[in-house]
Amino acid sequence: MEKWVLRILCILTILVFGLIFLQEKTHFVHMKKLDGVVEEVAFPKFTMKDYIDREYQNNLENYSKQNFGFREWAIRCYNQYLWDFYDKTNAWGVSVGQDNWLYETWFVDDYYQSRMYKYTDDPEVIKKNFKTEASRLFKIQKILEEFGVTMFVMLEPGKDRVYPEHLPNGDKYTKPMGVKAADYYPDLFDSLGVNYVDFSKYFVEQKSKVDYPLFPQTGTHWSNIAAVHSADTLFRYMEHIGKKNIHNIEVGPAYCDKTHKPDDDLEKMMNLVREIPKSPSMYAPVSVDNDTAAEKPKLIVIGDSFFWNFVNEVPLDSIFSDYQYWYYNSTIYFSPNYTSTSEIDLITELLGADYVMLSYCTAMIYDLGNGFISKALVRLCYSDSEINSVLNGILAIMKNDEKWMASLSEKASSQGRELEDVMLGDAKYLLYNNPEAYFEELKEEGVPSVRNKDIYIKEIKSKIYGSPEWLNDVKRKAEEWSVSLDSAVTRNAIWYYNQHKPE
Repeated sequence: MEKWVLRILCILTILVFGLIFLQEKTHFVHMKKLDGVVEEVAFPKFTMKDYIDREYQNNLENYSKQNFGFREWAIRCYNQYLWDFYDKTNAWGVSVGQDNWLYETWFVDDYYQSRMYKYTDDPEVIKKNFKTEASRLFKIQKILEEFGVTMFVMLEPGKDRVYPEHLPNGDKYTKPMGVKAADYYPDLFDSLGVNYVDFSKYFVEQKSKVDYPLFPQTGTHWSNIAAVHSADTLFRYMEHIGKKNIHNIEVGPAYCDKTHKPDDDLEKMMNLVREIPKSPSMYAPVSVDNDTAAEKPKLIVIGDSFFWNFVNEVPLDSIFSDYQYWYYNSTIYFSPNYTSTSEIDLITELLGADYVMLSYCTAMIYDLGNGFISKALVRLCYSDSEINSVLNGILAIMKNDEKWMASLSEKASSQGRELEDVMLGDAKYLLYNNPEAYFEELKEEGVPSVRNKDIYIKEIKSKIYGSPEWLNDVKRKAEEWSVSLDSAVTRNAIWYYNQHKPE
């Protein structure tokens, strides 16, 4: 009897591992993909050197962990076990609160002691950083106004502030309460005159006045229904500060429906077998008014993931002639020409917009703009030749410092990059991280008087090409000078700029 049992167990074991192997190779059973970011691991190439160094074995083990058959089922079942028996999750960045409410960990951090500690332990240092960024932002706002572009900040709410009663226990937080960006920035904006709309404060005030959830139980962003009501307020605010008549939206009566993305985004990241029990989700239909006199402006949004709710629920194409979403000032969405901010001509894009909105929630506003603000200020005030002159000066200092060069060489080697690329990247970081150290005019408290002359020269060139008489005159000069037409146009534009440069 025991032999038969052992044989059966042996056969079952072989079948199980055989099925796992077969699934890995053929995927004969369709599996729902796991949510979240997955780092693809390639099957390692065998070499004797890697085998002797055990590099091949380690890579093969990592590949097997990521690709074994029925991996999705195994992970979901294990995650469900952790959730059912221990109220725990393996999902990175997800904290389990009271009553099965979920929060992103950084919101919990910010509520109990401030995310200031990610950047510094000194409150005065973070205050100085906030003041510097707010001052730079105001300068950009005023310069863009000269070109008919309206810039403003949208302060998004945080789930921790609106629903603190469901937060997890905060006993593990032992540091003193730090400075919170969402509390500090509004006062700075008010004192400087920075345009902003504060939904963080507004949501806390509205919590007891509305009959729909402002945040979903298992999601991190504002609820879709709260987002569409916020969009209505936002567009009216944009009309006011931009002095434009733009389309408004009409929000219909609320209704219950199956969950729309991203109202359960944190739950999705947990990769469970069953859904977490929760109240029905509420939504509202959105339509755009029929105002035939309304404009359709161009919008650039620079910010975090909260704007996705607008994309999912609001017919933005009916309100804006063009809108681009610079996600954390890195990836570009909804642009026909670009996918990354590293590809764009920053000034051309900014001056081609009607509105530029920086959109950040309470936990992410510590890094307001993600490097956009200082770079935009420099590019608006100085030409490429002036910026390159400063960069060349920094590079010269690097080359004369043996320790610095040794460090840069080591960095280039470890990253598999050319030394010149690393040097230029570090030089740009130094320049844009603290532009006031390199450009005297930017140290002034007020709006700097200097402007990027390339902006005006480009405008003059467009006027030359658009004027047949002016263009014909330049064509004659191109023949006299034996240069291309574009070179002659550029020369003429520079001469005209020097004769008529703005005061």
